[in-house]
This record gives sequence, structure tokens and C-alpha cells, in this order.
Amino acid sequence: MTETKPIRVLIADDFRFLRDVIRLYLERAADMEVVDEAPDLNDALEHTKKVAPDVIIMNDYLPPIDSTHATILFRERGFAGSILIISMYLEPDLMQRSFLSGASGFMHKDEIDDYMVDAIRSVHRGERYLSPKAKDVYRSIEE
Repeated sequence: MTETKPIRVLIADDFRFLRDVIRLYLERAADMEVVDEAPDLNDALEHTKKVAPDVIIMNDYLPPIDSTHATILFRERGFAGSILIISMYLEPDLMQRSFLSGASGFMHKDEIDDYMVDAIRSVHRGERYLSPKAKDVYRSIEE
């Protein structure tokens, strides 16, 4: 029997409460490990270098810049893992810019309890992920 490594996750969000909630959900998943948390971009960039996560869960605004520009910085600095953007706003333009900048997935914060674990597994497998609410909105720009 081969043992698989857990998916290593970094949570980057400026709201501690939300980081705590996400951590609680992920601690229930046997195949995931929260390796670090970051309240802002500088900490997230630094921690990513130190802990080498497989997946970064990132708020759509990570002080001091938006997730699109943050994703570009992560990619420029060599992060090859997956980036899952979480947002309260389902703006087609934001979703499209997120994917164009190198994000792997996008989900509405209201759906964290139902879809976060599946979203992480999906982006970790290299798939593009849209939560159900995000998919409904994004579909409008693909048509």
C-alpha cells in the first residue's frame, strides 16, 4: 500500500476569522495539511518560499494589491503550484483576469463550507475550478 502525501496548503487572507474557518474545514480532510497562513502579500510571498505549499488559497484582495497582481508576482517568483482565489464578488472581469494571470480556480466565499475541499483537490490535480456560483457568472462571458 502506498501512502500519498497530503496536499500542502497556504491560506492567504487578511481576515483572521476567515483563515481560521478555512483551517477548520481543511483539518477535517485527511489528505490536506495547512502549512502556513498569511495576512498580506509580503508574508504570503515569504511563507511560500519557506513552506513550499502545493496550493495557495488567496483572497481576491491581498493587501496591498488585488489577487490578479499577486498571482502574477507568485508566478514571477517561481511558484508552480495552484492558486485558488476566494471572493465575495462574482465579477466576470475579475474571474477572467484571475485565470489569465495564472490562477487555477475561483470560488465565492459563501461556498467555502460546501466546496473548498473539492476545489483544492481539483486545482491540485491541475484542473481549472469554478464553484457553482462562480460558474454561473463566468458562463456569461464564455457565451
